[in-house]
Amino acid sequence: MTTHGRSRYGSRVPLRPIGARRMTGFSWIELMNFLTLAALLGGLGMYGLGRYVRHAKTAEAVGSLAAIGQAAAAYYNESDSTQPAGAPESAARAMRHFPPPSRAPVPADLASIRGKRYQSNLADWSPSPWRELHFSIPQPQFYSYSFDSSGNGPQGSATATAHGDLNGDGVLSTYFLMISPDAKGSAQVAPNLERTDPEE
Repeated sequence: MTTHGRSRYGSRVPLRPIGARRMTGFSWIELMNFLTLAALLGGLGMYGLGRYVRHAKTAEAVGSLAAIGQAAAAYYNESDSTQPAGAPESAARAMRHFPPPSRAPVPADLASIRGKRYQSNLADWSPSPWRELHFSIPQPQFYSYSFDSSGNGPQGSATATAHGDLNGDGVLSTYFLMISPDAKGSAQVAPNLERTDPEE
C-alpha cells in the first residue's frame, strides 16, 4: 500500500510501500565483476574453439596415415603373387616387399602448407608409391605426406609420415605410422601413431 506525505513546502509526495527496497543500478564493483566474468568465459570459449579447430585439422593426418598404412600392408601381403607357381611358400614370402619410397613429399614445398591448405592434383599422386597404394587426397590438405620403405620379407619395413604447420609459425607437427611384417610374414600396421608437436 502506497501512502502520501507532505514535503516541507506543503505539497503531497508519494511514499514507498512499506517493506519496498530502493531500486538502484549496478555498482562499479558489480559491473567490474560482471565484465571480468564475461571476459573469462569468452576467453575459455575461444580457447575451446581453437582446440576444436586444431583437432579437426589433425584428424586429416590421422585418417590419411591410417589409409596409407592399410594400403601398404595390403600391397606387401599380395606382393608375392607374381612368384612362379609351385614355389615354396617360405620362398615366396621372403620376396614380399612394400612399394618404393616416395622421391618427394606431396606437396614437396612445406611452405605450401604453412598455416594454409594445399590443393593437390592428379600429377602429384601419379608417381610411386602413391600409384601402387591407390592413394590421393582430392580436397585441400593441411599436411605434406611422404612414404619410406626398405627391405624384403621379414626385414621389410615402411613408414608413412605427415608434416604440418597449422599455425604457420615454422614449427612442424609430425605424425609417423610404422608398417612391418609379423612373425607369420604378414604386414601389420602399428596400433598407434607417433606424434611430435601434434597441434603446431
